[in-house]
Amino acid sequence: MDLVNLYIEDCGGRDNISETTRNHIRRIAYLQCVLEDCEAQYVKTGDTSFESRLEYQRLANSQSRLMSKIGLLIETEPKAHDEDDELDPLSYANGGSRPKRSKRSG
Repeated sequence: MDLVNLYIEDCGGRDNISETTRNHIRRIAYLQCVLEDCEAQYVKTGDTSFESRLEYQRLANSQSRLMSKIGLLIETEPKAHDEDDELDPLSYANGGSRPKRSKRSG
């Protein structure tokens, strides 16, 4: 099965998606192929230019936006609240206000 068919199935099947969604899916699959070609080139040469990294980032962001638009990219819930999230960097560097852990008795 090719990428287009896999993504169509992930979106509910051929009979349950619009032509617009099909169009987005074709673009997503194309971008995935281009991104994989970029990755293969990097693995082969171990070299990349600033321009090629920017292009890769743009392509990956475009793919992610399209995937989100049609429901293929499911956003995860934010992680549980961390007390350190509210500390400014200077306070954190100076020891912060982390609650002290109690010593285990034993």
